[in-house]
Amino acid sequence: MPDKFFAAFVHRAGAWDHALPPQEQAGFPDHAKFVAELEASGFIAMAGLMQPSSDVLFVFRAESEAAIRERLAQDPWQKDGHARLGRVEEVLFRIGAPGG
Repeated sequence: MPDKFFAAFVHRAGAWDHALPPQEQAGFPDHAKFVAELEASGFIAMAGLMQPSSDVLFVFRAESEAAIRERLAQDPWQKDGHARLGRVEEVLFRIGAPGG
């Protein structure tokens, strides 16, 4: 498993219906399955909803930013315009490393 960690923000995009909770968005079951598989494989180390922006902060365990972008491009919500991967940066954790 890669030793590098990356922080990334995922933003709600144009197809997001702000009147509905995430679980009621179109394509939620496929998106949830995709994310669960990334978590089970160790690719997602941590994730959480930012407040009040509703962006999602992910901590990924990966070899590179390119690997993250390539993998998240397969997310059904990235493909259908519900979500958009934004800023991705490597993080050198000093205290409380995810999974450590």
